[in-house]
Amino acid sequence: MTHTNSRRTRGRLLAALVLAAVTATITATAASAAPATQSTHPVVWTWDPTTPIGTSTLVRTDAGLSATIQSSGIPAGQAVTLWFIVFNNPSACAGDPCSIVDLIFNPAAEGDFLVGGGRVTGGTQTSLGGGLQVGDTSGSGFIEIGMPGRAIGLTNPRGAEVHLALHSHGPAVAGETLRDQISSFTGGCRVFLGNGGFAGSGIADGPEDVPDAVGECSTLQASVHR
Repeated sequence: MTHTNSRRTRGRLLAALVLAAVTATITATAASAAPATQSTHPVVWTWDPTTPIGTSTLVRTDAGLSATIQSSGIPAGQAVTLWFIVFNNPSACAGDPCSIVDLIFNPAAEGDFLVGGGRVTGGTQTSLGGGLQVGDTSGSGFIEIGMPGRAIGLTNPRGAEVHLALHSHGPAVAGETLRDQISSFTGGCRVFLGNGGFAGSGIADGPEDVPDAVGECSTLQASVHR
């Protein structure tokens, strides 16, 4: 009986030591991790960068980004996607803030654009949220448009310049088309309205470029976080 009790005592002591070691490791890791940072900035139409129509909030951690965006003015019933446009090396951008020209033509800026979520608008207000993990390139629009070599994802979550953009895929279409509309860059798109400089995406130049027919798409709104 004494021998059995001794083994139990040693087993409990070992378990206690292991638990203490794990707890110490977790505590040290948590203590060494930098706290999350948060920024809030206006949302504007792509053709009117001075008039706020909503707000967006971006949270940064060492592991990635999360964002929420609340805006107005996009018609009800439209399929809309949220995009993280990240410039991992903003110091290499040609201007301040970074631009679509840097994203497409300036590899030194280490830019990428990645889907963060999608939904069908239900009224005068549009709310969307999403997240992006460091190193995840699966949602890169570059892959979708046939430029996989430019898909680098997020590599600098603390220092990247981040543009949150709302891209309209026009009126929602039921079925598989809708799934494409709210999860990809070109889903349901046959005609890109506005300036085609963003990889043919169509940056809306005015209210006339808000899609109102099935198959029409354009990038309508944005919010910049430096």
